[in-house]
Amino acid sequence: MKNTIFCIGLFIIAIINSGCPKPCIEANYSFAVNSQISPDLDSVHLGDTIYLISSFPTKLTDQTTGTIIDYNNSNNIGSTLGVVKLIDGIYPGQDAVNDFNFISVIGVVYNDNSIPSPTKFQQLKFQQVNDMYEIKIGIIPQKTGIYYLGIGDGLSNGLNKSSSCEKASFSITLNNTDQHLQYFLDWSPTATLGDYEKPRAYFLKVY
Repeated sequence: MKNTIFCIGLFIIAIINSGCPKPCIEANYSFAVNSQISPDLDSVHLGDTIYLISSFPTKLTDQTTGTIIDYNNSNNIGSTLGVVKLIDGIYPGQDAVNDFNFISVIGVVYNDNSIPSPTKFQQLKFQQVNDMYEIKIGIIPQKTGIYYLGIGDGLSNGLNKSSSCEKASFSITLNNTDQHLQYFLDWSPTATLGDYEKPRAYFLKVY
């Protein structure tokens, strides 16, 4: 029997009101950046705090052309954090944003009821700090169980004071982090993570 593909449905946040001049010629860039979970623990107690951290320079390599782009002073680089509780007999899991508290340390984490599945996704907004874009959010469990956290790709709708619409997408993956995939395999031995979800997935037991 063919393995079932597990998909949380991570998606790029929709950003509107770009503010770019009309008509405009879009320069659509594609960047690859990293993120980490710290401390890198496979289990935590109720009330403990782990952090999702990402930091990358304003000068980035466009994945399509290989050109180094000065992407300084961007308009609202946003992403998402998906949160799902793995429960026996419930596939593909239960929306679980409300099982956690979230704190903004650098950048902003917030919930937007106007998006699809607000109980599954938190919104993230990066902050520019000198020549870096950064985000650091605290994730504090309020209920026990095994959870799947998934970082979504990002999007910027352009650069401030730019004469053109220099929109960009950001492929955000987890690096230097043990993703604790054994929890997923224990939950569903016959399922596999999709190629998109696997490098963005983090599993955590709360007790």
